[in-house]
Amino acid sequence: MKLTIVIPTLNEEKHIPDSIKSVKKIADEILVIDSGSTDKTIEISKELGARVIKHAFVSFSDTRNFGDHEAKGDWILSIEADVTVSKQLAQEIRKAIESEKYSAYYIPRLNYIWGKPILHTDWGPKDDCHIWLYKKGSGKWQSLVHEEYVTGKPVGKLKNNLIHTNYETISEFIEKIDRYSSLAAKQDHYCPRWWFFRDFFKRYIYKLGFLDGYHGLFLSYLQSVYYITLSVKNYTKKH
Repeated sequence: MKLTIVIPTLNEEKHIPDSIKSVKKIADEILVIDSGSTDKTIEISKELGARVIKHAFVSFSDTRNFGDHEAKGDWILSIEADVTVSKQLAQEIRKAIESEKYSAYYIPRLNYIWGKPILHTDWGPKDDCHIWLYKKGSGKWQSLVHEEYVTGKPVGKLKNNLIHTNYETISEFIEKIDRYSSLAAKQDHYCPRWWFFRDFFKRYIYKLGFLDGYHGLFLSYLQSVYYITLSVKNYTKKH
């Protein structure tokens, strides 16, 4: 079974080397789908052996689905440019695709936010667990933002974590709140105005965000701001 690694990129020269190097031993093909990088992302990716295809950004799902269509492998591991695969996970992935017990696999992610691993706050590996590994043609990516791979085939789950170097600065987090809320508003994603209260208490209390210390408090607060921002954008779009 051949494995293609699909990596969407946009100005990822800082992260792409580690991401590509972490999968070279298990990949039969590394496919970078670039949405208009102006830095050295494309140059670095090619130097490290990746095949690069330029594709204008429409949505996150569109980019991933395009990459899946272009992939030559029987199986696909779709990851971000700031994600790395440990040796333990790499071995587990190879065993999974060789066994063919399932057509897709959930893989948990360990998020490093502002330099610290987050274990709770609805950002820990238990909660941030999605389908990243799947047979080509077994399903499709859906949603403009917070995309998910949807399949009607049997799904298994791997034990080892993807390592996600996510949000290195607070400014980056706030910038993504603005970008993601605009995409959600474009998709007419509705949420009640009180959801920012709900989301804060869910993350900080129910999801034990307080155990992540100051990071958990600030993450819970900023994520609730996302829902306020989305509500305002939805309101101004209609009035």
